[in-house]
Parts: sequence; C-alpha cells; structure tokens
Amino acid sequence: MNGGTGGAAVGLAVHAEARWPPPDDPGAPLPPVPRFEASAFAPLLVTVADRCLTARYGAPPVPPEAGRRIALVLAAARGDVVTQTAIDDAVAGHRPVPKELLFQNVPSTALGHVAVVWGLTGPLLATLCVGPADRAVFATAGRLVAAGDADLVLAVAADPTGDPADPGTAVARLLGPRPIPSRSL
Repeated sequence: MNGGTGGAAVGLAVHAEARWPPPDDPGAPLPPVPRFEASAFAPLLVTVADRCLTARYGAPPVPPEAGRRIALVLAAARGDVVTQTAIDDAVAGHRPVPKELLFQNVPSTALGHVAVVWGLTGPLLATLCVGPADRAVFATAGRLVAAGDADLVLAVAADPTGDPADPGTAVARLLGPRPIPSRSL
C-alpha cells in the first residue's frame, strides 16, 4: 500500500495504521487531550498517532533504541482553523489572547506531545500541503528514510475542518522499509 510515488522510491511499507474516525465506530467521540481544549485539531492528530503506535508497540514509550530512529511527519491541507479564529476574534476585539491558544495554534505542538509520551526523538516536520496529504507524508517519509535520517516515520495525514463539532479525518501510518532495520525493533 502506498499513498504516493515519493515513498515508492525507497520501498516504504506500512507497519501500522490508525484512522479517525475509526472505521468500526464512525460516530465515536474524539478523546480529549490535556492542554488542548480549544479545538479538536490536536486531539485528532494525537489520537491517530497514539492508536498507530499502540498497534505496533503496545503501551508507551517505544524502546529507546527505536525512538531515536522514528521521525514524525504531519501534512494537512489546513491548520487549526478553530483556534486561529479564536485568536483572530480576540485580536479584533482588542482582548488579550489566551496563552493556551498560542500554544495550541502551532501544529507541531501536538506532534511534540506524541514525541514526549512515546519517547520519539527523530526528526519532526509539520507542513501545510497543496494536494493530497497522503502524498505529502509518503514523499516526506521516503526522503527521510532514503537520507538515513530515520528508520521509521510516523506519518500523519490530516484533513481537519473549521467546525468545532467536527474534527475532520486523519490517518496515521508507521512507514519504513520492509524489513525494518534490526536497530529499530
């Protein structure tokens, strides 16, 4: 399975995968994530990442030798529109912007949360993409693995909404060569 030609160049395989909403329970509520209350954007990313890593490793953290060689990549067509709107409204209304909104508005903070919980210390990249997010994460993962910067890449492709009641969709995949280099097991 491959979401774009960038990953095919280095022969990436999917070692674990998780989706939101879950295929077996499409109406499930998104689990909350502490310190990320203003919007569903970060909980969307954290939930699929946690479920993907759990499918491969069980409970956090991953073994330290593996965590050093796992990169995190996020690609999304848009950022956290709900939090950005709240910041814009505060500024337009000449009100102070709550500090937690500034923290939550940076997409890499959700990835940083995942990295800390799971013990991942490889490269971390977050990007807004033009075109399919799947293609962007596969291409970036392929480059990281081909360059030797990571053995595995936790690749999150997200399509968040601007609706506070609907987080949107996301898929997280643990990508890497087949077989995984022994130092990552």
